[in-house]
Amino acid sequence: MLKAILKIVFIPLVFACVDVYLRSSLLALYSTKQLAFYFFSVLLSISYFILISLFLKRISTNKYSFYLFALVLLSPLLLSFIASYAYFSLNGIFPNYYTLLYFKTEPKSAMMIVRDVAGWREVIFFGLLLVLVLFGMRWFVKKQVPEIKPSSLLIYLGFQFFAFQFLVFHHKKFDQCAMVDTNFAACVQRHLFTWDDHSEFKGKGLGCHEAYPFKSSAPNQKVNVLVVVFESCRKNSMQIYGHDRKTTPYLSKFASENRDDFYTFQQAVSVSTTTMLAVPAILTGIGPFQDSSVLYQQPFIWDYAKMANASTFFLSSHTLKWYCFDRFYKKAKLDLWWNKDNSGLPFYNDLGIRDAATIQKLNKTLCLQKAKNFMGVVQLNTTHYPYKIPQEYLKWKDTYASSYDNAILYQDFLMGKMLKQLKAQKILDNTVVFFVSDHGESLMEHKSIGHVENNYIETIGIPMMAYIPSKLLNKKQIKALRYNTKQLTANVDLAPTLVELLGLKNHKEVRPYLSNFSGYSLLQAIESDRKVISLNNNQIASFNTGISIAHKNWHYLYRTNIVPNKEELYFWKKDLGEIHNKVNSLSKTQRQGIINFISTYPVCSKFITLM
Repeated sequence: MLKAILKIVFIPLVFACVDVYLRSSLLALYSTKQLAFYFFSVLLSISYFILISLFLKRISTNKYSFYLFALVLLSPLLLSFIASYAYFSLNGIFPNYYTLLYFKTEPKSAMMIVRDVAGWREVIFFGLLLVLVLFGMRWFVKKQVPEIKPSSLLIYLGFQFFAFQFLVFHHKKFDQCAMVDTNFAACVQRHLFTWDDHSEFKGKGLGCHEAYPFKSSAPNQKVNVLVVVFESCRKNSMQIYGHDRKTTPYLSKFASENRDDFYTFQQAVSVSTTTMLAVPAILTGIGPFQDSSVLYQQPFIWDYAKMANASTFFLSSHTLKWYCFDRFYKKAKLDLWWNKDNSGLPFYNDLGIRDAATIQKLNKTLCLQKAKNFMGVVQLNTTHYPYKIPQEYLKWKDTYASSYDNAILYQDFLMGKMLKQLKAQKILDNTVVFFVSDHGESLMEHKSIGHVENNYIETIGIPMMAYIPSKLLNKKQIKALRYNTKQLTANVDLAPTLVELLGLKNHKEVRPYLSNFSGYSLLQAIESDRKVISLNNNQIASFNTGISIAHKNWHYLYRTNIVPNKEELYFWKKDLGEIHNKVNSLSKTQRQGIINFISTYPVCSKFITLM
């Protein structure tokens, strides 16, 4: 009997040893409870394989039944191993509850990503491997697995079920501490028992923003404002920020030709690496570390422009159903709404349309703006994964980063078309243009692709640029802008800057909202000791990535999506790639300073107990 048990245990034990080897560096850091949970999950994984083997033995006399049930039971098991290790190799973590949440809430987008990552070669490889496993399993079951009574098998099934429920019950607390197959299965069960279609707001996605049309008006400002919001655009891949490839030839040339009016903020960061929180921060000036009730009560930037009697428009390449933005904008008052959902155009890049169509719509809209000042927001999509662009703009090849650089280059071409139109309309000299991104993008730095799962410099570091004709500013504001290009800035600074630019800073209706801003006006000198929080987990979003605090000289992270949780500290001037973790050099005084800073925001209080 012992010999039979050893034979049946051998195969799952090999998989368990592989899992131990691949996470050996992590296991050394696990607490006693985390190690106990991990080895319990290993035993459950081995036990599950034994259960499958014993069940298949019972039906092995019928070849067709055997292969049908083996396919149903083994294909998810095989897929969980392959997908989990592939995900770990790319992101440094195993799939978790929030990974599957993306598939659950954004299935179209998730399947598009799967389509681009797993091509025909991967599908064929998986199919051949599955066939090999099925035939190998039949030989193994017939030759090595003993047959037991149905009653004993039923008792074993009950034991496995209740043991697995114990694991699922504790899974949230010990996320990332289970063997990959049990981890994947536990995540699936947690979602199956909390399933909903998200047609109503239940804490997932954005809620409805209140409409705040100001009752009074302000003196007309002879200034147009255009805000261009890039998607997943990182500054490290832009020529204008020092990238060795010429990815922004037009913007670089435009900046050079208008050096007295063009401002490139060298140390700009995002307050979140998820679009769901970053774009609302840009449009309202309210960060994700503030209470969500403040966000939903704060005017949009176009509300201030309406007060200044400007026409307003919002053109987006995105579908507004993404993260429930349609609900967020439901009460917004604009003269023109245009996006994927009402454009009549097909999906092109992820869940967006061609940016060329959006820029074409913008240029047509600009032709109608001669008689009145305007404020427009243009949201692009080209630099969002999978970075799909027209074939003729594929300049660099062979690497993942090259695909991204091509997208930056194509986006720059579209910016050229936009700026040429402003010039052709003879409105460039009284138009302010802001270029800003919602967040950056990781291209395999820190073993990660994408943006949501980390807050390193590649994901929080963003381009932020402004073209502001000098005639629209006074000398003090120009001096402050130049000074701020070398200070720590953030995309949450846009709204307070526009309020001052429109001359509304002292307006009686506007003043009550100024105290809500967590950003700074770029027209005033920013303090050199400024700190900026980046957060993906608050009352709206539930991405369990932790918290980031950026300073001009250093960057502190507390990561909660790995086990054990990890503190990191990098000094940007000496370590641009954030490779050398210097958290041990953090003094008690410095740590207390960080704690005191984040304690001003109750949303962040959960991190204080962890730190």
